[in-house]
Amino acid sequence: MLVATEDDRFNLNFWDPFGGDGSPIHWAKPPKLQPFVDKKRAKSKPRVDISPFMPGSLALNAKTRNALGDFLDRFGQLLEIDVLGEAEYYYNITNVIDCIDRDASEVLPGGFVKKPAFKASSIPTEASLFKDATHPSSIYANDAAKAELERRIAECGITGMGFRRA
Repeated sequence: MLVATEDDRFNLNFWDPFGGDGSPIHWAKPPKLQPFVDKKRAKSKPRVDISPFMPGSLALNAKTRNALGDFLDRFGQLLEIDVLGEAEYYYNITNVIDCIDRDASEVLPGGFVKKPAFKASSIPTEASLFKDATHPSSIYANDAAKAELERRIAECGITGMGFRRA
């Protein structure tokens, strides 16, 4: 998992450029991030190729960007970030679809969608990655996109990506 650097950890303005609602974002200079270090562990876990960063967004190393970038670009932006002096890429999904049926979903008090139910007619049939505007903390892949990503991930030996049926 990636986190803000020690210098930016308590800077509330640091988080503003990352969006997260599906809107396109732009920055003049790549933000600096670092891998999370669990001080309770004697030895850190090895880095994976795809790291979670913020809810509804991912960070990819150069290997993953090269393998998946042409597919991912169709549904969002890959923006350069600085991770310990190396270029990695923040993936911002900009493909937003009104697809969650809130009445049929399991919704917690306060409105958080715990288990979404989808409006079947809203889900594209062609491969697609997307967010729902009312639940931007999750990235969704339809079956065609999941199959394409799983194929590329297996071919390239990419680590850190998993899928869960919503």
